[in-house]
Amino acid sequence: MLIAVVVTRNALVAGPLILIVLLAYAYSPRGYALSGLTLTVKRLVGNVEVPLDGLREVRLADREDYRGCLRLWGNGGLFGYYGLFRTSRLGKCTWYVTNRSKAVVVVTDAKTALFSPNDPASFIAAVRSAALGAGSVVGGADESQ
Repeated sequence: MLIAVVVTRNALVAGPLILIVLLAYAYSPRGYALSGLTLTVKRLVGNVEVPLDGLREVRLADREDYRGCLRLWGNGGLFGYYGLFRTSRLGKCTWYVTNRSKAVVVVTDAKTALFSPNDPASFIAAVRSAALGAGSVVGGADESQ
């Protein structure tokens, strides 16, 4: 009888923990694809499309972008940083980040979002090229990218 109670308690604790880990992995960004003015965040449970219409800025994130960071809704470290955050500099923003040292800030008329591609310089160049092809004015702190 005692063994059954211990096994049941362990299952009640382990079950939700396993579910949390699986969900965190399933919602984490697996990659990015750019098609026209739509940036797609690839995830196991469904992709997210981020329109780049009205692109105002694309640049590497710096330390000041993270200052005063508060997670409003989402994941803050298990398989990435994704969800809704607020920072002192960026205000309310959406993150699709797996590596904060490679983060790129994208600001459009509609929203601010952070991404972390494997090659930030190529990502920035591709987003700028797509925006310029559509006639958008794109700025950024690091114009050499």
